[in-house]
Parts: sequence; C-alpha cells; structure tokens
Amino acid sequence: MSDNQQENHAKTVRDAISHNLLVDMAARIGYLGSRFFVPPFILAHVGMEAYGLWAAAFILVSYVGVSTMGISGVYIKFAAEYSARREYQKVNELLSTGLGLTVPLCTVIFGLLWLFWPHVVDYLHVAPNLQEDARVVVLSVVAIFLASISLSAFRDVLNGLQKSALMQIIWVIGYLTETALIFWLVGTGHGVRGLANAFLIRTAIEIGLSIILAFRLLPWLRVSPRLMTREAMKTLASFGGIVQIQSLLAIGLNSVERAMAAPLIGLAATGLLDIGNKLPSMAASLPSAFAGSFVPAASYLQGGLEGSQEQREAIRKLYLKGARYMNLTCAYICGFIAALPLPLLDVWMGKRYPGAAFLMVVFTIQTQVHLMTGPGTSILKGVGRPKEEFHYAIPNVIALLLAVPAIRLIMGEWTAIGIGIAVTVATVAAAVWFLRHANKILGVTVWQYFKTVAWPGIVPYLVGLLFTYPVVLLSETLGRWQMAGVVIVAGIIYSALLAWVTLQFVFETGERQWFKAVIASKLGRK
Repeated sequence: MSDNQQENHAKTVRDAISHNLLVDMAARIGYLGSRFFVPPFILAHVGMEAYGLWAAAFILVSYVGVSTMGISGVYIKFAAEYSARREYQKVNELLSTGLGLTVPLCTVIFGLLWLFWPHVVDYLHVAPNLQEDARVVVLSVVAIFLASISLSAFRDVLNGLQKSALMQIIWVIGYLTETALIFWLVGTGHGVRGLANAFLIRTAIEIGLSIILAFRLLPWLRVSPRLMTREAMKTLASFGGIVQIQSLLAIGLNSVERAMAAPLIGLAATGLLDIGNKLPSMAASLPSAFAGSFVPAASYLQGGLEGSQEQREAIRKLYLKGARYMNLTCAYICGFIAALPLPLLDVWMGKRYPGAAFLMVVFTIQTQVHLMTGPGTSILKGVGRPKEEFHYAIPNVIALLLAVPAIRLIMGEWTAIGIGIAVTVATVAAAVWFLRHANKILGVTVWQYFKTVAWPGIVPYLVGLLFTYPVVLLSETLGRWQMAGVVIVAGIIYSALLAWVTLQFVFETGERQWFKAVIASKLGRK
C-alpha cells in the first residue's frame, strides 16, 4: 500500500472519530440530563420495592439477551473491515446469516422464559402484591429487548461503517420519547407497567429508524435467506463465539451486586444498590463514547494498513491518546461525585437512604477503574484479538469468588455495602492485571501509561476533595433547593479550577496550544 493510501486511511479514521465522538458526547449529555430526574420520580410514585423489581427486570434482560450479543460485535468489526476493502457482498452475507440465526434463537429464548417463569419469581423473591406486575413487566421487557437484539444488526452495520453519529441521533429521539412517556404514564398511576410501555415505544422507534436509514444510506445493502453462507456462519461462530462468552462474563460482572442482592437480601437491597450505582453508571456514559469509536477505528486500520509498521504505530497512538482523554473525561465527572456523594443524593433524591452515599463513592471508584480497561479491550477486539479480554474477565471472576465470601466473613452478615465493597475490590484487582497485559501487547511501558493515562485521572479527585468539607457542612443546614444551588455553584468552580490545573500541570505544550486555539475559535478570536 502506498504512503498516500496509508495517510488516507489514517485521515478517514481521525475524521470519523472526531465527528462521531462529538455527536456521541452531545447525545450522552442529553441522556444524562433526561435521566437525572427519572429515578427519584419513579421512587416517589412506586416505592423502593417496585423500583427494585424494575432494576431486577433489566438484570434478567441482560442475562437473557447475552445469547445474541456476540453477533453484534461481529457485525461492527467485520462491517468496518470489509468496507475498508470494498467487500460489500460479504457484509450482506454476514448480516443475512446473523439475522437467520438470531430471530429464531430469540423466539426460543422467550418461550423458555415463559415456561420457567414460576422459578424466576421464586429466585427474585417477589412479594405477592407485586407478582402480577412482575410477570407483565419482566416478560414484556424481555420480549422487547430480544426483538431489539436480533434486529440491531442494521444499527451495528451502520456503527461498523462509522455512521455512529446518525445512530446517536436515533438514540436521542428514542430516549427523549421514553422519558416523556415515563413521566406521563407513571405520573398517571400506571406504575412499573408504565415503565415497560415507555420502553416498548422507545425500542420500536429505534429499531424502525435504524432499518430505514440502513437501506437508504447503503444502496448495496441486501438481506435475504439466499445470502446465508457457511463462511459467514464460520465467522460468526469463531469471532462471535469468543465475544459471546466475554459478553456473558461482562454482563454478569456488571450486574453481579444486584443479582446477588435480590435472593440474599431482597428487592429493596437491589434498589439501594441501583441507587448507589446510578450516578456513577450515568457518568460512565460520557467516556464510553470513546470506547464505542475504538473498535471500528482499529478494525478500519487493520483492514486498510494490514501488516505494516504504520498500522502498529497508529494503533498504539490510538490507544494512548484515546485512553488519556477517556480517563480524563471520566475522572472529571467521577471526581466530583466521589467528593460530594451525600449532598448530591440530598438534592437528587430529596431523601436519605442509609448506605447510599457510601455505595456511591465505592461504585464511582469501580466505574473509573473499569473504564480504564475499555480502550485496551476495544482496540484489541478491533484488531482481531478478542481473546485478550479474558485477561480481564477471568481474573475478575476469580477475585470476586474470593472477595464475596471474605466480606461476608468480615461483616458477619449479607449487606448491600459489603457486596458493593467486594465487587469494587475484585474489579480493581482484575483491571490492574489486564492493563499490564494490554500495555505489553501494544508496546506501552508502565511509566508511559502512568504518566499519559493514569496520573491525569487522579488529578480531578484531588481537586474535588477541596470542596468536600464546606459543601457537606452546608448540606446539614440548608434545604433541598438551596443545596441544589450550592452544588451547581460548586460544580462550576470545580470545573473552572480543574480546567486551570489540567492546562498548567497535566497537558503537554502541544495539547495546551490546541486547547487554547479551540477556545479562541469558539470565542471568535484569531
């Protein structure tokens, strides 16, 4: 491949990441804003136990839907790789074969859930007064989710072709519609069934618009049973099978604390853990936009610069720069949450739930560390090495098997706080192991990673600590809406101070110049 072609591929990746990332971040900020008011509103109308049922429904959805998630990863990676080589017929064969497998598979899965529903109710320990709601809500949500998973092939292909900005616009339309419906349906007395109906309408909108856009934007796109091939089946089974196992492990690890709480402590504990994890998981939404761009970008580089030294260097740079800015973005939000958990909960919920503030700090740390593994797992998956993610998942499982009984022994009983601590300890241990492994593969030294990625992620926590004592002191004397003003002012001062510290002590000369140039251009200066 000529130098000009290599530069064109690198430029295509840079431009696509920049455009898609900006749109993705804006969409996620909107999502955070729309979702900030939903949990306290639901809790005020349905109570903690019914809220715990809704949280448990999505845990079950995750486990049920994981049966097809490996295929989703195949669509994204190979659509990007095939398109870089203009092999569009292979994309059609992959899509047709995947749909031919997932649609009947999802139908069978739903049938099994329907058949074994009594056992599911027993596992969740659903109170008698909630059992009918549980049956309608869980079965409805699972059916909707399975339909979304099987038909998400069109969305995944567009993401693989680096059209993720358009997919984010569809997502925005979907979640804004769902948010409005939640306030209307729950507010008019429909309870958790209203939540299920809102989720149904949102999903239908997202599926329908993705299919329409796929056929309009990709004139070569064809889907037919006649296009199903053994080669595509082999691709789905090999790469997809590995991703499938990883998806099962990832979903299990991401929801393990709530999955354990339901049978061991009850649905109320599940709800408490969900509240403690809600803001950290919402904060993870923004930096996750980076990880979503890494797989197609690395796959495109893999397809266009295959086997060259330029490919290896471009991927190393993608990893380091992406991890640096992803970690900084996550730490900016997490540092503020970890510094002011109690005031944030007072303003957000308007009511104190014992243990929720401590859990928020614990889950904030877990979220930050977990997301640090995202660039490595995504890029290695994008270059065709999905097995490397097992170096994160398997140590996480082993650490969890040790930490959970240990915390039970230390605390003397099962508690939501104990489960939260055990999960966080396991995540940190596994993340350290994986980062060491990924850095070695990608040619990054320990010092280089610490200086470029890890240290910048610590700075926001140090800045946030300056606000902890004065704001918490005020929270003991001021009312909810007065504290909202205090938190907003603290957030503005924190952001300004952190920006100055980052410019002066974190950014390198080139980064400072670029950042100042961007600010100047936005202000209309030359």
